[in-house]
Amino acid sequence: MPGWKNSLFRTKLLILFILLSSIPALLIGGIAYQKSSGTYHKQTEQDLSVILDQLSTSIERQIGDFDRFTILPYYLPDIFQFLNKPAVSEDQWGTAEIQAQRTMARLMSAYPSINSSIGGLMIYGMNGTVNGYRIAAPPTLNPQSNAKSSDWYRHVVERKGGFVITGIQDIDAFKGASFRSIIGSRMLMDEDYHPLGVIAIFISPEFIPKLVQSLELPTAQVVVKDKEGNLIYASHHFIAENLKSIATNDNKGAWETKVNEGGENVTYSGVFQESSYLGWDIYLGINRDEMLKASRSIRDYTIVIAAALMIVAALLSWLLARNLSQPISKLIRSMREVELGHFNFPRTVREDEIGLLEKSYGRMVGRLQELIQSIADKERQKRHAELYALRARIQPHFLYNTLNSIRMLAILQQSNQIAKLIQSLNKLLRANMKLDAELVSLEDEIRLLRDYTLLMDLRYTNVFDVEWDIPATLLNASVPPMLLQPLLENAIFHGGKGLARKLKIVVTARRELANDSLSIDIVDDGAGFNGNALDLKVRPEEDSNSFHIGLRNVQERIQLRFGEEYGLSVKRRNDRTHARVTMPYRILETEGDANVESVGG
Repeated sequence: MPGWKNSLFRTKLLILFILLSSIPALLIGGIAYQKSSGTYHKQTEQDLSVILDQLSTSIERQIGDFDRFTILPYYLPDIFQFLNKPAVSEDQWGTAEIQAQRTMARLMSAYPSINSSIGGLMIYGMNGTVNGYRIAAPPTLNPQSNAKSSDWYRHVVERKGGFVITGIQDIDAFKGASFRSIIGSRMLMDEDYHPLGVIAIFISPEFIPKLVQSLELPTAQVVVKDKEGNLIYASHHFIAENLKSIATNDNKGAWETKVNEGGENVTYSGVFQESSYLGWDIYLGINRDEMLKASRSIRDYTIVIAAALMIVAALLSWLLARNLSQPISKLIRSMREVELGHFNFPRTVREDEIGLLEKSYGRMVGRLQELIQSIADKERQKRHAELYALRARIQPHFLYNTLNSIRMLAILQQSNQIAKLIQSLNKLLRANMKLDAELVSLEDEIRLLRDYTLLMDLRYTNVFDVEWDIPATLLNASVPPMLLQPLLENAIFHGGKGLARKLKIVVTARRELANDSLSIDIVDDGAGFNGNALDLKVRPEEDSNSFHIGLRNVQERIQLRFGEEYGLSVKRRNDRTHARVTMPYRILETEGDANVESVGG
């Protein structure tokens, strides 16, 4: 965020204060809104479930009345006698038939007065008689109507005396236009359970909205569907259409749908329940916006509070940023002056954190001025010391050339032993002159070690033998210069002390593939040392033993160059002294810069 990094401190503080004040308010308000919405929604569903139970019970009670109405013929023996006899034409009726017909007429005409929702009645006798009554139109029967072929009639026959309620059906039993009605029917049976006929009551669905109005919920929406999913009643037809796509196998549960009202999508949610008595599904719901109106007021209050907090936070942050940015701007101007070499710093009288910062800055500038002056004085002293050391220095090249002249003089005088000794010393001196080099090849280091061995052999004849085991593949490995000479020197001087036999020294090198390192071992079978006599952790300035100092110098050179995981180890094992040097295996580049190393393959 380059823009944020480059913004002024005052701007950053303003933004942070606004965020820190508004975000908690918005989070608290959002969480409160979500919690309250969930609580209101859950509580509303519970309330709707209770109301739906009441509505379902009222509908079932009403249908239960119609169920009881269908058994009234059992209390009129004349009707049973009429249905139990074979059908005869009207011109053949006797006194019994006429009396039974009058009883049938009184029964049918009495049903509408029992319940205003009953709009008609039909009795289909098994003896072939068909009788009917309709209150809203002439009760003339339609000879073309065939109720016995309808599904509801077959269902009544299958129930064998049980009450059957249907959804809304098209009724064409009477002449004229058909009408829509709910059918409540039952098969009438005699004492021997022989079927006599089927009574069908035509029930107007208008009793359902009357029950809904009795709930006194003007915003509630009710949908009633029969067991086949056909609509019986709907207070909101768009909701009823959407509920067709909501399929469920549960007996009760929750539902939610969106409808378009006046060009706007309105969400309705509620509960449904299946009547175990009727097999009908009854849906009850309300407008979700109305349900969550109280929780939305919490959200609106939260937005207002958050806006007020943002304004107050902006004002406070501006005042605080102004109070903080002014002394910081003074410090910035002072720093620029210090960059130009003018060590002036602002004086402060504040006692807060900014004041402490200014005081610390002032002390730092004063200390910096003193350090610069001290460094300048030390540089002058250093230049004087270097000039003095240059005058007093004996050039190694002068000593090297002088030894060469002595060697040539020894050769002319046929002193070959002296010439050989001086030649080896010259090689060591030349190697010492290259000590400033970073790295040399293992081949050069071994060659120097051989020259040193020759020099020591000239000095101590038949005192030791050196065996070399250096693979040719490792000769290009890089090592620090003059690293192995102190180890061989210790092996000769300290290993041979008090030894009555010839000392044997073995120099080996190998590559460790596990961690790609180079190990060089110098092993002697001499007298060795006390196990507690060698502690490479003791600082060199704390120990005057030359044996220890040389080994610690080797240890420090390796660790400073390659890290703490490498170094020197000296152990006494199987009557032999093992000195091992470990370092990373790297190949020294022979072209270009001789001190450049590359990763080994």
